[in-house]
Amino acid sequence: MKIFAHRGFSYKYPEMTRAAYQAAIEAGVDGFECDVRLTKDKKVICFHDANTKRITGNYRFISRSSAQELIEKANAITLEELLIMAIESKKDLLIETKHPVLSGGDVERRTIDLINQHREEIERAAIEVVIISFSYFAVRRARKQGINAAKVIRYGLGALVSRSKEIAIKITTLKRYPFLIRVIKAKRIYVWTVNSKDDLRWLKNREIYGVITDRPKRARRVLKK
Repeated sequence: MKIFAHRGFSYKYPEMTRAAYQAAIEAGVDGFECDVRLTKDKKVICFHDANTKRITGNYRFISRSSAQELIEKANAITLEELLIMAIESKKDLLIETKHPVLSGGDVERRTIDLINQHREEIERAAIEVVIISFSYFAVRRARKQGINAAKVIRYGLGALVSRSKEIAIKITTLKRYPFLIRVIKAKRIYVWTVNSKDDLRWLKNREIYGVITDRPKRARRVLKK
């Protein structure tokens, strides 16, 4: 079972910053997870919210800010920077494109372009880069370009009807409907956000491909021993 650092080592460091991802490397994770949005100057930036209020205390829209402004004001990191970190450290990378947003299609196109620009390096590093999204169209768009993609499932019924070979599902949903692990058709299941020891133990011997966690050190202690 692979361990993915949710927004980096976000339990201990500011989420989706270089420090958080560097700490995740040192914690021995198998991969990173990030969310991406498009800036005013059309750069793909790693940021969860539509604005910076929760992170900085100041209200600044991502779509109305330049990448450099977000790097300086919110300590953000671009997707290309994170992709290079993943390649150099040989860590897998899960990239969630945020939906619904007006720039949704453009976010995927530019994310796919970045992955393709670094495809040879990705292959040499023998890592996997996967786009994950709540949007069926985003997943389909990625797969048409030869990029691995996973559908994020909001409710248990969605897992039953999904034809996706890779899905991401919330731990609370999976614990409510544990039979899903046996009956869904997906070959890979990613589970988020798994932080408690009880949840990690519950998943340990189940057929789960990867856990996405804020607490990678704890996850390693529970899952790898």
